[in-house]
Amino acid sequence: MGGFLPDINVAGLLEQLNLRFGPNEAICEMLALHKEFDLFSKKHSLEHSFALLNLGPANHWVHRRGWYKYLNSLKNCPSDKAGQSAHDRILSVLRSHLGKGKPIPIHFTSHDSNKKMSVKVSSSPKQALPYSTQEFLVISLPMTPIEKNRAKRRAKSK
Repeated sequence: MGGFLPDINVAGLLEQLNLRFGPNEAICEMLALHKEFDLFSKKHSLEHSFALLNLGPANHWVHRRGWYKYLNSLKNCPSDKAGQSAHDRILSVLRSHLGKGKPIPIHFTSHDSNKKMSVKVSSSPKQALPYSTQEFLVISLPMTPIEKNRAKRRAKSK
């Protein structure tokens, strides 16, 4: 995640997101929570919505703050929708998707931000997992390998 938190945490964070927005009871619970508390409205940041859902490293506060910094950094990151930051795109997709009567589960994944800096949202349901027939809305988060950031910082400091 480009220095916001150790790489070892990324898989666990994606797993947390995928479990909370997953098939069946998980997406139904998320739908109910969004309807009750307006979790993904414009009045809440992605950081606050995910914090309320306890989505983030729970065992290390420095890593949790790093996760929140990453989420806030998405405000300065482009999205696949012109004129909308990655942060706002994710919130609007979650709000819109959960505003539907019966949303399909959401699968969060990541991609190399050096190849595509923007957040990507699938335009139609996809089979995100090769071992499953379940269709998902897919949200891919841009992430930079930490070593590449270190090399860039070192080069700038010379």
